[in-house]
Amino acid sequence: MIKREIPVIGISTEIDIPGRISVKRKYVDAVLQAGGIPFILPFTDNVQILQSVVSSIDGLLLTGGGDISPVIYGESTLPECGECCRDRDDFDYALLRLASERQIPVLGICRGMQIINTYFGGTLYQDLPSEYKSTITHRMKPPYDNKQHTVTLVEDTPLKSLFNKTILPVNSCHHQAIKELGNDLQPMAISEDGLVESCYAPNKKFVWGVQWHPEFMCTEKESQKIFEEFIRKCRE
Repeated sequence: MIKREIPVIGISTEIDIPGRISVKRKYVDAVLQAGGIPFILPFTDNVQILQSVVSSIDGLLLTGGGDISPVIYGESTLPECGECCRDRDDFDYALLRLASERQIPVLGICRGMQIINTYFGGTLYQDLPSEYKSTITHRMKPPYDNKQHTVTLVEDTPLKSLFNKTILPVNSCHHQAIKELGNDLQPMAISEDGLVESCYAPNKKFVWGVQWHPEFMCTEKESQKIFEEFIRKCRE
């Protein structure tokens, strides 16, 4: 594999809106700012094309978006579950599988972390307000660059080492969350009400998930650190 000085980061796309394939600019800006080259991954169900595409990137960024179909983690869909797009679920799963086979770094944000969790056999709360009583509002109103609540960073984890602190203020824009953590995953951050807000795979080179949206705060030093660490691993 060719070692590039500037790593190419494949960014998963949203296909929830009919006739449109899109990526929020904040993800692109965050990758650029951290020193990577953003590459918008084309949506397709052609495995050979996906293999070729994933073979040309140095890291995978799984972005946020709509709800994941509960069928994937073996549950019936509750009325409170939002609209799902099985095509996107299958697309993200294929990308994650191919990235795992190549052992390239993966960063999952919000839905992206939930994809990682369910891929490793975990489950989700389909709707926090109805399934998980809390005084915290996890689905904040814009602008999303404001802090909504804090998370506690777990000792002896890469995220704790990266920030060298225990409490981290974060933004929050989700109504689903990790219920059962996937196999081979470990928590890196816990919200004030006990939810897993970040996880990683200790036995993988770099597979991280964060429930909040650091891309909306990528001008802040602390949020930059997550992308910078991701890009650093992609250079190795």
